[in-house]
Amino acid sequence: MKVSGEFLIFLLLLITNSRVFFVESRKDSIVLLSPLAVILSVFQIFSWGFDVFTGTALILSILVLFSNFHALYRYFERLYVDHYSPLMYIWAISTCLVCIFCLVFLIYFAPSTPLTQRRVNKATNVLMERERYTGSFRSGFEKAGSLQKTNIQFSIFSPEIANEKLPLIVFFPDKRAETYHYIPYLLQLAEEGYTIISSDINTKDCLWLHNPLDARPLRRFGMILASLMNSFKFDSQTEFYTYNSSLECKAVFDLLNKKFSDTPEQKYILISDFMADTAVSDYAKAHQKQIAGIIFMKELSDYQTKGYGFVAQTDPFTASLLNIKRDKSGHYTKLCARETLSELQKIVKSMDEEKNDTQSAE
Repeated sequence: MKVSGEFLIFLLLLITNSRVFFVESRKDSIVLLSPLAVILSVFQIFSWGFDVFTGTALILSILVLFSNFHALYRYFERLYVDHYSPLMYIWAISTCLVCIFCLVFLIYFAPSTPLTQRRVNKATNVLMERERYTGSFRSGFEKAGSLQKTNIQFSIFSPEIANEKLPLIVFFPDKRAETYHYIPYLLQLAEEGYTIISSDINTKDCLWLHNPLDARPLRRFGMILASLMNSFKFDSQTEFYTYNSSLECKAVFDLLNKKFSDTPEQKYILISDFMADTAVSDYAKAHQKQIAGIIFMKELSDYQTKGYGFVAQTDPFTASLLNIKRDKSGHYTKLCARETLSELQKIVKSMDEEKNDTQSAE
């Protein structure tokens, strides 16, 4: 959906500026596509976040809108097009070339796997649903209404036929990624009978960058930028990450405890990707009866883009910045899922042995 939206915006801009070559002596209604492109660009950023493609689409659409103010005025005044100036032709040719370049670039770096909800449900026997919560760490969180802001979103991956004997997996993405960037990996775990709950969190009382890039649509871009510009400094801020991640970890389990209040014996396995590792470990130590085990993704031998999600599949442009080639077949994702499943089986086996020992002692 993200790529489709960006493709549509650049296509609208291409049509808008190429019209100077075929609109003659009539009302220039095609110019109305320019404000539409701006509106779609803003929606795109709020829906999918800011990155190179969404940012370029917004900037270019605003420039095209400004350059067409005169044409818009003529349209609303019901005036016919007489002619375009040589400067307008130069601008039109330039922007058309930029749009064509962006369209080619966009297709080249498109995700290798379509990850819409419809595709998830159709391609596998895994159901994907989302739960939205609003609030803050100070005031607490509650289910969000349709018009309320989302501060915590649970993405729940569950097999159609769930194995109730298996513990629930709680997944904590790195802040340089979102649940979206782990979907191929999470799907493979769910296909083996596990239910996974992944959380994406953004609140005003838990800032990571302490600058305007902390805004939800900009945060992933800001975190990636910070990590690429100074990776040593980024990796050394463990204590700061731990404090914020601890707040998130507690909030997630407060909600899960309410959600599964009818099953207080519910067991969990935690999986985290770098930034939440220490916080997750501390929470597990304090709640040993509740947490059956932990898996740190940085320990997966075939995980090439630690902290960024499986971008070789889901975001090839970011992968290229990390000097990682596109993983079109999902080969490395499958290897990571197999290694994770092996660790999960060890944890489940340990749980069964502990349960048998307890029953024998009784």
